[in-house]
Amino acid sequence: MTPDPTSSIGTPQRSPQDSHEIAIVGGGIIGLSTAWELARRGHSVTVIERRGTACDDTSSTDSPQTNRPTSWTASGILPPANFEHATDPLDRLRGYSHQIWPQWAGQLARDTGIDVGLMRCGGYYLAETVGEAAAMGGMTTYWKELNIECEPLTRVEVGERLPRLSRWISENPWMKTRPDLAAWWVPDEHQVRPSRVLKALLAACIRDGVRFVYDTLVTAIDESDQRVVIGTDSNWQHEDILADRVILCGGAATGYIAPSVRLQNALIPVRGQILLLHSDRFNAPSVLNIGNRYLVFRGDGHVLVGSCEEEAGFAQHTTSEMIDQLRQFAGHVCEDLADAPEIQRWAGLRPMTFDGFPIIGRQPNSERVYVASGHYRSGIHLAPATATAMADLIEHKPTFMDMSPFSVGKQQQPLPQNS
Repeated sequence: MTPDPTSSIGTPQRSPQDSHEIAIVGGGIIGLSTAWELARRGHSVTVIERRGTACDDTSSTDSPQTNRPTSWTASGILPPANFEHATDPLDRLRGYSHQIWPQWAGQLARDTGIDVGLMRCGGYYLAETVGEAAAMGGMTTYWKELNIECEPLTRVEVGERLPRLSRWISENPWMKTRPDLAAWWVPDEHQVRPSRVLKALLAACIRDGVRFVYDTLVTAIDESDQRVVIGTDSNWQHEDILADRVILCGGAATGYIAPSVRLQNALIPVRGQILLLHSDRFNAPSVLNIGNRYLVFRGDGHVLVGSCEEEAGFAQHTTSEMIDQLRQFAGHVCEDLADAPEIQRWAGLRPMTFDGFPIIGRQPNSERVYVASGHYRSGIHLAPATATAMADLIEHKPTFMDMSPFSVGKQQQPLPQNS
């Protein structure tokens, strides 16, 4: 029987006799989503965050403030997905989350009064080279198998729908070669405002009794038959936090939280840089995807330009070279953006695993240590499904799908020979 992804939305399943004290290390999108889900089910939850408080208000733009988790720096694109027809584990996880998102966003709005900006705006997929077009050909075939609506567009249709791209369309080498198949329109693409999502999740967690410990670094995790002792270090004191379970949600830094989990080399930080522009000529929300870059039109004049993939260690800063490339890309695709004023620029670190699958589950040979990390470019999209699965695993309930493809064990370093 296919699970109903909306059955628990807005209906906390409280069972005090089975509740646990759960510590979550990391206050990004995965940590906060999991904390909210567990708190709504009646568990006592503490979130430990090495940065300062995220309670302060954000500006009306998308620009992340300093001292933010990487989740604040995401673009908020939710590409189409279909849980019912998917067979690949990652696509099933994405599809389940895609179904949950509208109800999830609605519940956050009801609980906190914060609109997270979820819109089914649709997305255009464009190609500029033969390689990009070939990749899109494969993608559209796969979407057809998943019963995802995808409308091919001629060059004339693209020009009619996107008149501000007229120069780029006229000069596009691929569109000159194949004017009969110039682009693709996918109506089920969504966008969301990550800054608002994080703010709403924080407010919802506080509302449901989650405790937050900020400016605190986890230095050790010691597990016994009865409890987990979490050693911490802050500016004020060294403190041990006791819990029945601990979930590591530290993004790219997850592997360094507890050496005993053996994930030091499992998560690679990949930097992405984003440029935020403003132009009053753009007031309709949509997403334009060209290869691995995009323009996200928020509908209020703000336009996100992204992104890149750089292995730069844990360096989380922008570079003038890449920002210049993003500016050139925006102006090349849409000449109206060539001189659009810059609002902000930022960078974030995506946690990438060697097989592209996130890590979601319990540490092997442990009853109390869990991991939820490695979502790479999809943390915002996969957060609701990850939180649901993690809460079910904590409660020893059947999950909505087989979670073994995301197991901690396959990402771990081997034990030393003398162990």
